[in-house]
Amino acid sequence: MTTRERIIETAIALFNEKGTKAVTTNHIAAAMEISPGNLYYHFRNKEEIIRAIFDQMDAVGFEDYEQIIAEHPAGSLAAMEETFLMIQRFNWRYRFFKRELTSLILSDPLLREKHLRVHQAMLRLVRHSIESSIAQGVLRPMEEDELGLFAEEIWLLTLFWLNYLEVGGEAVTDSTLRRGNELVRRTVCCRLTEEGARMLGRSGPAAS
Repeated sequence: MTTRERIIETAIALFNEKGTKAVTTNHIAAAMEISPGNLYYHFRNKEEIIRAIFDQMDAVGFEDYEQIIAEHPAGSLAAMEETFLMIQRFNWRYRFFKRELTSLILSDPLLREKHLRVHQAMLRLVRHSIESSIAQGVLRPMEEDELGLFAEEIWLLTLFWLNYLEVGGEAVTDSTLRRGNELVRRTVCCRLTEEGARMLGRSGPAAS
């Protein structure tokens, strides 16, 4: 691992533990046992480190999704559920960013621009997944307005499920992640075709 990579990983760990406001570049350098000057050779300030972390998040998220699609067809129920669980584990790895999302992007115009591009790309990806499900006969056809709202509903639930757990005082566990997946199932259920309902039944019964 290069020094630059170590800085990023150390910063992630400290930000997750203490939050970005409580951590300075000197804290990161001290945790790594390197001089502040060595850190500044790679990053001029904390904002640059946070942007680099976001770039890593973008790359890691895309790679993880590609692995899911390699195993499950895009738009399949299995792909939807595996993607939800992947994003929750991803969000937990970078939980400081989820906790501080609004303040981070509002205080840094460059980060806000990066985030907006990724957010819009992910919303398009969700929409494409829904359209693939419709084409496969898993979901019923929808009017344009309903399709757009459904995509936002799925993305909103996926994006902020961990925030919901934490503000409610719940631990992030396999059980609470499965509960989030069950919410996705229930959101999808009312739009399934008969074939889609049979597929969902084969993949596991929904909780009553």
